Amino acid sequence: MKYRQATLTGLITRCTKYKEADLIFTLISEEQGLTKFIARGAKKPKSKFSGHIESLNYVNIYYKPSKGINSVTQVESINSFLDLKKTYDLVIKAQYLMELSEVLSMENEKNPFLMKALLGTLAQLSNSKIPDLHIGIFEFEILNYQGFGMNVFKCLNCRDPLLKLSHFFSSTLGGFLCNKCLSENIDNGELIKVSIQEQVILRNIARKNYRALIENTFSDNDISSIRALLQKSIKDIMDVQLKTSKFQNN
Repeated sequence: MKYRQATLTGLITRCTKYKEADLIFTLISEEQGLTKFIARGAKKPKSKFSGHIESLNYVNIYYKPSKGINSVTQVESINSFLDLKKTYDLVIKAQYLMELSEVLSMENEKNPFLMKALLGTLAQLSNSKIPDLHIGIFEFEILNYQGFGMNVFKCLNCRDPLLKLSHFFSSTLGGFLCNKCLSENIDNGELIKVSIQEQVILRNIARKNYRALIENTFSDNDISSIRALLQKSIKDIMDVQLKTSKFQNN
């Protein structure tokens, strides 16, 4: 009996050795979300899979669908992100992006927005002087796509436009409180003080004014503060705690 063969294109997010010579790997794709596969004999020295089945490889795979784990028959590399893999710090950042994408993906669920955003951000990391800014944009857009968009222009309480001042941000409510409403304490969680410059970064991201973000000389501290705020929002609003968060901020 001949087995039906299928094909799928996606990004390998993690690999695990199985038995002596096999590999089990996770693929995130636009068409099927998160899927696991087994590549039998992949660890053998002369395996046809050698160099193709690695974390952070964007590949086209051919496989035999199964009620259990799908068995891979062929893998073709499309983009191995070799420039990115040359730098340890960028690899850690890429692992964070992949872990976040995994958490937001489900089996057999299409997610073209997530895949496009993930691949686009990975492509930018190795060529950017400010990779954390691109990751921050990814985090902001993911929150927005998941229905937890940040209100960065008006006060959450009175809805008045925010003045050009430092304001306090609520990660649980997803927005700012003006100084007038701050005393009303409508948030039971921790409030984060955000400087004018940091608010400018958030507003440019919200407006998709990426050129202004790249051309402006924001300090590393400002960008780090924005990243910390976004990660806290992801944790508090979406209830997502990522293992790689603490490593890629070092």
